[in-house]
Formats: sequence, structure tokens, C-alpha cells
Amino acid sequence: MVLTKRTRAPICEIFQSIQGEGPNIGRKTIFIRFWGCNLRCRFDGKCCDTPYSVITKKGTKMYTPNKLIENIKSYNTNLITITGGEPMLYQKFIEDFMRKLSVAGWKGEVEIETNGTIVPISYLYINCKFNISAKLKSSNQETKTYDERRINFDTLNTYPIQRSSYKFVYVDREDIYEIKTILANTKIKEVYLMPQGTTRKEIVKNSQKVVDICIENNWNFSPREHIIIWNNKKGV
Repeated sequence: MVLTKRTRAPICEIFQSIQGEGPNIGRKTIFIRFWGCNLRCRFDGKCCDTPYSVITKKGTKMYTPNKLIENIKSYNTNLITITGGEPMLYQKFIEDFMRKLSVAGWKGEVEIETNGTIVPISYLYINCKFNISAKLKSSNQETKTYDERRINFDTLNTYPIQRSSYKFVYVDREDIYEIKTILANTKIKEVYLMPQGTTRKEIVKNSQKVVDICIENNWNFSPREHIIIWNNKKGV
């Protein structure tokens, strides 16, 4: 199903902002947020930070690659961030979009934010960077079925080592042991650790302990800058 060629795909947001997380933090980017996810995170009983991209299709529109290009052509940036939901559910659509974008003369970078549960097709493997937000046990998956699919070492090892990094949400110290297990069983070693929270208050409150963990383990701290600046506002 994932690899089936798609002429249209559901997208719930397109906007220009700065990247607030991971290795490209601070860079101006176009966000393209796909609807739909194969996991169901409920951090501390809360839903994920973008439930409108997972649970309900309200406000979601179907796009063809050409229509998507038409909607972003007015933006001036050399970075596109493809996110979700889980955008790797729409890999063939993304490939078609990127090929048409290249023909149109765009020469920037494309990064994909993914949970790392789906093997990348060859075109995306070669042409994209990946921010892999693998979901730890503290993501509190909705059912046992979701929990069983959140981490797969074989799948994580199919991502390009030099163009991939991990971006974990930190909740408690149990996360450290799980992160180290993932690092011991996969080839990607670059880690960005983020505080859990969907509001500015929560991010600020949780940041110091995450910084301490990063220093202790020689990992990178990612502050979720978009939440610090705009709180929990959509489309920024």
C-alpha cells in the first residue's frame, strides 16, 4: 500500500516558517504537512502535538504534485520540510512531486520528518535528508498493535547514515536506556533530544533536564523553537 503510485495525497498544511527542531533548526523552510499516521502517540495521556494531521481530516485537501508545486512557487527558500502525520505513507507521491519540482528548476534540499517505521524507496533514499523521530515507550501508544510497530531496527538501518539523524522526545530517564539500545542496534549515531510539551510553558519547564541529559550523553539539544516563539499556534 505504501509504495502504490499515488496521483493525489491528503495535505493539511502548507506554510513558510523556520525549522524549529533538529539539524536544520533556525533555517527558513516550506512546511508541507501530510495527513495520516501509522502510529498513535499519547504522551502522558495527551495526543501528539499535531492531532489534526492524524485523527481528523477536517481542513485537509487532496493535492496532485502539480497543484502542490503551484501552491509553493511563491515562497523563496532553498529548504522544504515534508512532515506529518507520517509522510512516508506517500513516498511515490513525494517522488513525483520532487521530480517535477526539479524539472521546474528548484535546486534546494528536501528533508523528511518521519517516525522511521517505513523503509525509504530508492529515490527518497538518494535525494532526501531524514529527521527520524523514532517513538519511545514514553510516547504511550494507543494500543499494543501500535506499540509493536513503533521501533524496528531492520527498518531504521535502511535509512542513509550520512543524511539521517534521530530526533527523540524526552519524557523520563527510562528514555535514555531505550535510546542507547536503538543506537547500539542501528548505524545512525547523530541524536537530537527534545523536551516533551505542546505549549511554551511546558517546553521551558522541561528544557533544563533535557539539556543536562544531552551534556551527560554527548547528544544535541533541540529546543522546539517554534513552540517557544508561537506557543501552540498552528501554521507557523
